[in-house]
Amino acid sequence: MKIKFFNPDSLDKNLKATAHKSGKLGFTVDAARRLRLETNKSAAIGTNEDDASDDSLYIIIYNEVRSDAFRIAKAGQYYYINLKALFDALKINYKQESVVYDISEVTFGDDTVFKFSRRKNTKKAGIEL
Repeated sequence: MKIKFFNPDSLDKNLKATAHKSGKLGFTVDAARRLRLETNKSAAIGTNEDDASDDSLYIIIYNEVRSDAFRIAKAGQYYYINLKALFDALKINYKQESVVYDISEVTFGDDTVFKFSRRKNTKKAGIEL
């Protein structure tokens, strides 16, 4: 028998983004590193037009700031994107619900796209976080 052991440092972990009550989408340090976020970059954000039940967001990170994309900002060591207007347009209730996205990488043609899959609300009833 041959056993392959895994190095925890080589695995993608804690790749998530959370919608803050202010409408900003904040990234964990691991997610920011994996997406190679920097303040001189921007992000194109879209949804799946073919499947209305797909509540995921699809994001491409551009290596420059573009006028047709969302600018990446930083506060301390954490990166975020101000998505208040987008969340409102998509009717995402970020003020009342816990909105957390798990991030995975998918390929569409020659493009690398990050899929932000929304977690189901896991708040316990009666507990305020």
